[in-house]
Amino acid sequence: MIGLLACWPGTKDMAALGQAAPTAVASSPTRARAADGAYISWREHIIDDEATGGVPIRGGDGLAVADLDKDGYLDIVSVYESDTQYDGALAGHIRIAFGTGNPDRWVLATLASGPEAAAAEDVSIGDLNGDGYLDVVAACELAHLIYFQNPGTNIRSQRWERVIPPVAMNRGSFIRVFLSDLDGDGRPEIVAPNKGAQGPSTTQSPTAISWFKITGPPLDGKSWVEHELAKVRWPINSHPVDLDRDGDMDILGGSVAETRIIWFENAGGKGIARFVERAIKISDNAGRTRSSGDTKA
Repeated sequence: MIGLLACWPGTKDMAALGQAAPTAVASSPTRARAADGAYISWREHIIDDEATGGVPIRGGDGLAVADLDKDGYLDIVSVYESDTQYDGALAGHIRIAFGTGNPDRWVLATLASGPEAAAAEDVSIGDLNGDGYLDVVAACELAHLIYFQNPGTNIRSQRWERVIPPVAMNRGSFIRVFLSDLDGDGRPEIVAPNKGAQGPSTTQSPTAISWFKITGPPLDGKSWVEHELAKVRWPINSHPVDLDRDGDMDILGGSVAETRIIWFENAGGKGIARFVERAIKISDNAGRTRSSGDTKA
């Protein structure tokens, strides 16, 4: 389901604990006002669920927002892993909710389902082929990245061409995906960590945090070239951010099994992305400093 939802313990449960039931966000008093002087409050609008869209979506995970059809209204791409039992079922959904300007009216469409969207976990939006229309890349836990090319016209009804690049096929478990221009050439690259398995062990062998350069048409799977940043045990993130404020995008990653975060400095020049792993030093309240180390140490 997509929507704004506040979940609170039931009133009876709270009473049994001798506690007053909390006030819902929509009913909370506030001093915040909009430009017209009206008090700001919250109202839930269900955008997509089984009852609304007629599709048995389960296990909602990542989403991204952008104007895909250039009508001036934001659209929402959302992913549902469906395999909520973690039994390896090749199920999942990638959905688009096209905005209309009315928060209660959305045009819903399924971009992919089944094996193509196998345990879809995350999604990112960007113009990968340079045609001016925003495309979609999804990360699936079972077990690939998949690219969807915006057709540019009739995008609500026309099938989006797609490819699972060979370099990202049957790779274990992609958990996140980000698009960012890493080398300054005006085209986004893809950054994605792969945790190796849908339910990894903290003692499993290290797997890759990678970025992918597209050297030709994105629909040509051979155009996708992988560059490994590092291999760590159970990588969980790989967020592009200009951490050192030098004008290019670095990458911040993390490892669950190694209980640490990592950053990779972009040391390349214009047209070149070259990453150097850096240790992160953390100071506690007592003034003690420790380093997260690096994977090469």
